[in-house]
Formats: sequence, C-alpha cells, structure tokens
Amino acid sequence: MLRLFGIPESEIAETLRIAEEEVEGFDELEITTCLRRGEVEVVVRHEPGAPAAWERVRRLIGERHERTLFSSDGASVDEQVGELLKGHTIALAESCTAGLMAARLAERPGSSSYLLGGAVTYANEAKVAQLGVDPALIERHGAVSPEVAAAMADGALERFGASVALAITGIAGPGGGTEDKPVGTVCWCARRSDGAELARQVHLPGDRAEIRDRSTTVGMHLLRRLMLGEEFPL
Repeated sequence: MLRLFGIPESEIAETLRIAEEEVEGFDELEITTCLRRGEVEVVVRHEPGAPAAWERVRRLIGERHERTLFSSDGASVDEQVGELLKGHTIALAESCTAGLMAARLAERPGSSSYLLGGAVTYANEAKVAQLGVDPALIERHGAVSPEVAAAMADGALERFGASVALAITGIAGPGGGTEDKPVGTVCWCARRSDGAELARQVHLPGDRAEIRDRSTTVGMHLLRRLMLGEEFPL
C-alpha cells in the first residue's frame, strides 16, 4: 500500500494510465485506489511472480508524486507521527475539532509517553481564559485566523509545558460562514518550543463531520512535516 496526501485521485489515475503504457507486466497487477480521510490510498495485489512490475509502478508513483507520497509501506500518518513524537511532548489547542485531534493522537498505544493534554476552547472567552489569547487579536482578525491559531499554539506550549503544540480553529458549519471565510475555512498552527513552525489556512470540502475529521488529518500531516523539518505541500 502507498499513501499520498494533498493530491486528488485523478492525478493518481493519470499516473496509473502512464504506468499501464510503460510498465511491462502491468496487467498482472490488481490496483485499487481509495480516498480515505483526505488521503489517497493505492493498494496493489499481485501473484508472487510479478514483484518487478510492482516495483516499477511504485518507482513511477514516487517520481511523479514525491511531494505528496508519505508512506511506501502502508504505515499510516498516525503511526508515523507517534514514532516522531517519541522523546517529545505535545499539547493541543482545539476549537472546531473540539477534542477530536487529542482523541486521534490518543488512539495509538503508548501515546501517554508524549501526549500531555489539550484545551477545547470553543468560545472566544475560553481562548482568552485558557490559552491567554489576546482578545484584541480576536477582535482584529477573527477567531478563525492564522494569527489566532498561532496564539492558541503559543498558549498550549506555555500552559502545558510541551515541546510541541498544534492549534486548530475553523468554521465547520453548516452556519457561521461569511463571504471572506466560508464554511470549511480552517486554520492550523503546529509549533515547536524551539521556534520551528508550520501553519496553514485551507478551505475544506464536506459537511460538518467531514470538515472536522479532515481537520485532524491535516493536523497530523502538519505535525509529521514539522517533526521531520519539511515544508508542507498543501
């Protein structure tokens, strides 16, 4: 299984069409693709005698999608983040996800060694009281903004004494959107205590449940790239 993030299924379909033309033995492979939690999974099954064709397909996908391919052995981003957080501690500051990010991190056995906790600061007053966000910042930029997400991450680092923090604030809908910030607008800030940071503002598709779930997926990938010292392609 290969896993990619930040890419539509249509791009993988195009790569597989090229592979069908260029790779000898392609017809011996059974390939399926699936979009799951905002990631594209490519599953390949083959008889014992066809590994060479699979290796050529895997190499072609890696060459064409180097920036978005994050797993060549089937390991999930959750597993990768769990490994990368060993020796560190993490705290969460969540608004629209309301604890889903902390719950997702805690699903992995051994997470107690790095997951300190999180603050669910749904209301603006909670962001101020629990995370120390400047109310003037919220007034000036809005609760869903890169500036407030950064302040939430700072607050989580300080209040929990963590070495890593992730903040998420967004509009999950169905109401609450505006022309400038429609439903699906989400801001993230992943920050380390040494000052390294990755932040994004993205418009996510889907209904309320899908937006909240996909927000945690983006959060996982931000954490992965932050811990690896990589840029974020989305």
